Amino acid sequence: MGVSGVQNWILNEYPTPFFSALECVLSLVALGPVPRFIPVVLLILVLRIHGQRIAYRHTKGRELFCSWISITFGSSMAHRHAASAALSSPAQSFAVIVILSSITYLFAIAAIYLDIRIRGKWRTGSFWSQITLFPLIWAITWSAVSHWSPVGRLLNWSPASASHSYNFLTPYLGPTAVDWLVAAWASLLSEMVALWLMGFENDELLDTSQNSYMSKRESALFSLGTLLLALTLPSFFHNNLPLRTDIYTHETSLKVGCVLPHPPDRSHPSLDDFVKETARMTAAKFLLWPESAVTFDSEKERESAFERIRKQSNGAYVGVAFEQYVEDHTVPSSTSRTMNGLAIVHQKQKPGEEVVQYYKRQLVPLTESFSKIPSVDPPRIHYLELTHPKGVTAPEWAPAPNFTRLVPFTTSISLILAPARTWETTVGLAMWEQAKTRAAEIGSMVLWCDGGATGVSGIGGQGIEEIMQVGAGSWERTVGIRWPFDESRTVYATVGELVVLAVLAAAMGSNVAARYLATAVGKRAALVLTSGKFLLDKIPLLRRGLTRPATEEHRTDENTERQYLLG
Repeated sequence: MGVSGVQNWILNEYPTPFFSALECVLSLVALGPVPRFIPVVLLILVLRIHGQRIAYRHTKGRELFCSWISITFGSSMAHRHAASAALSSPAQSFAVIVILSSITYLFAIAAIYLDIRIRGKWRTGSFWSQITLFPLIWAITWSAVSHWSPVGRLLNWSPASASHSYNFLTPYLGPTAVDWLVAAWASLLSEMVALWLMGFENDELLDTSQNSYMSKRESALFSLGTLLLALTLPSFFHNNLPLRTDIYTHETSLKVGCVLPHPPDRSHPSLDDFVKETARMTAAKFLLWPESAVTFDSEKERESAFERIRKQSNGAYVGVAFEQYVEDHTVPSSTSRTMNGLAIVHQKQKPGEEVVQYYKRQLVPLTESFSKIPSVDPPRIHYLELTHPKGVTAPEWAPAPNFTRLVPFTTSISLILAPARTWETTVGLAMWEQAKTRAAEIGSMVLWCDGGATGVSGIGGQGIEEIMQVGAGSWERTVGIRWPFDESRTVYATVGELVVLAVLAAAMGSNVAARYLATAVGKRAALVLTSGKFLLDKIPLLRRGLTRPATEEHRTDENTERQYLLG
């Protein structure tokens, strides 16, 4: 049973250079600040085939080291430009990103190696369970990493962009399901590529045991492929349009804005710049300043600034993001450090009544962890009281006695206030994608205001995914909020990540459901595929998945390399 020249070249003549070069290129494309679905799938596919090939070889240490170096280099280069200004020098920034990239590789290869070892000892399990084991391990791995990592999911091997067909699942199953889907596609495609590499696509003459083995395996592959394709169908019909803002009986129209003044000399805007820009934006009901917009040396200075903002806010609620120096008694060598805070200021408040709503809890490692103090207090929910607009009477707008509509806002649910300050556009895009995903998980909307020189700002969630501004420049946007406001949580926010993992684990054991899916869908697919004989001739694997393979003469030779690639 021979293999073609290309297959022999990949597996026997130059396997280490081939896999190392391919992994380096794919990691350069897939593991940047904003990973995308297909490149991540391709990288995992190649790494999984490589891992299966070397798992039981005496050269696995050397080949794993080459793979580690290749992917670490590719991932570091993908982040090089984004991380160049993160620390005091580009060399320090690049060194940190190399370390982080090398660590994330270890988590990825550990998941792949664990799958290989378990499947190697679990020969009695169904083929469906064996094929879906890796997606479950992959989802569990990155779920654990995202909880332990100080940067959350930012460096995960997970698609950050929402430009894939499974985005509608986020409110129901969260990012864990997307990790499972990425690994499921990689598992499916790696099995098919392994069959090609081993020469099975040209081998129509298998003995009875091999015939039965391949038939069951390909049936499981066909079931998984059908499931993955079926899950893309709702994306073609999913209505994700923003709510209308002209029907006040069912929606509440709310104009929000981001205050981003830009002084002519391109210096950092002062408090005066922010106050004047806020006073100019008279139409917005809620205005947000970017992270660390102003710095206060004391609580007295902060209260004085809030009083100025109250007098010139024109009735708007103003989210003032600030830094404030505070005494840090936990660090003897330092007299004071800063805290990042967010206060909601309104003209009806009296001095001292402003809501200092939130102090930043999760500090950016290295860049903020030494100079700032984290908070331990969780965010709280507050409400905007919206009076009736012109042309609408008070009773028509809301019930007595106040005749006002309450719109909840916070830093974690409802209308999410997200002041930010990033140092590079791709970093801003990465954070923007993460913010949109978090909003989708809880069925909310995020007001993202990035004060970085090249940061991106916009509105995300509830059918809106619009970048309003890159860099400085204030903007306003009218959004629709459902009325009466539905404060119920999404399925994912209600059940949590552990329940989602339990569902995915149950799916791995649902061999009966997999067989039913293969039979039911396979009959319909066969009607279409049999009419295209040319297509079937070109895809032998699909042909054997839909029809019973012929039993011909026996073969006695065994190719041990196949066992390595096929698990």
